Amino acid sequence: MNEITKIVLTGGPCAGKTTALQRIEKEFTEKGYKVFIIGESATELITAGARPFGTLSIPTYQFQKGILGYQLYKEAMYENFANTLPENTKCLLVCDRGALDNKAYIDKDSFAKILEELDLKEIDLLTRYKMILHLVTAAKGAEEFYTLANNEARSETKEEARKLDDTTLNCWMGHPNLHIIGNDQSFAEKMDEVRDTIHRELGIPVPTQQQRKFLIDLNSISQLPLPITKKMRIEQTYLDGKEEDCFRKMSDENASMYFEIHKKDTDDPKVRIKTMRRMTEKEYLRQTMSIDRQPLMKDRYSFVYHDQYFRLDIFRQLPLCLLEVEPTEKRTEISLPPELTVLDEVTENPEYRNFSLFQQINNQKKYKKDKEQ
Repeated sequence: MNEITKIVLTGGPCAGKTTALQRIEKEFTEKGYKVFIIGESATELITAGARPFGTLSIPTYQFQKGILGYQLYKEAMYENFANTLPENTKCLLVCDRGALDNKAYIDKDSFAKILEELDLKEIDLLTRYKMILHLVTAAKGAEEFYTLANNEARSETKEEARKLDDTTLNCWMGHPNLHIIGNDQSFAEKMDEVRDTIHRELGIPVPTQQQRKFLIDLNSISQLPLPITKKMRIEQTYLDGKEEDCFRKMSDENASMYFEIHKKDTDDPKVRIKTMRRMTEKEYLRQTMSIDRQPLMKDRYSFVYHDQYFRLDIFRQLPLCLLEVEPTEKRTEISLPPELTVLDEVTENPEYRNFSLFQQINNQKKYKKDKEQ
């Protein structure tokens, strides 16, 4: 089996995806990768005559169900192609939109029915990709460049493009490796950010986790007016009491996913090397059942503010709330929601690392147990 990295390039209309795809194919082919570009399924069908609008249109439900099935078929086909190449070939599969983009074009109940008919789970569609790159439409912040001339399958106004951009982004909220690339920079810099983000994911250079963390007053959470678009419950257990190695279970209202995570410090306290591997439920249980410690449990709310992806963690075993954000090299200034009361920045405070909180919880548990004896 070859090394295959599958990512999604998504976003609203006129976001720069076509240019980005061309650049990705050229630059990463030159770096020794076999690059497969999996075209946008809806555009392929619409330009071929299968349209969900106009004369003799395809019913929306059937059209979206067809797109999803076609998308999954194409991805499987290209993955099979990648595995027929010589051993140790490094392959990059770039999807021009992914399986969950369909959710933006149909109502919630109809999408759930499509998943049921195809025997699919939304959480599996969310995590089938290593990374999601959301390119913000030019209709947000670069209106003078908004055009649909390069895609005959599109007809959205600027206002429609902005709404569709938000809806599309909401489809991918909760993905552990979602990057939002906005228009508070030139178009050339936007394309550079796409390139640089993929470089870091592929380890060219070594991928790093650059994270800032803020302590939030719990009383201010109820005042947050932002649309919390994704809630997940997280359980995190550390192997043999070591901060470097842990196992994570992430669940929404329908299903769970499991990860093995390794972290390593660097000389910069804001930067840590992080690798993640998806696990099966069986693997996760085998690794964690023998660990006689209580997992760290928290509810995570993911939201977007000023084109930055925030994670708000409310801990179940402690009166504690932390806000995390990963700045990019192009966007180092953090814009925090004014409704949240920030008590302190704790990025460099080891007491607020997950491992320290995990130890604190289990020390309390041990103290309580000893006291009862």
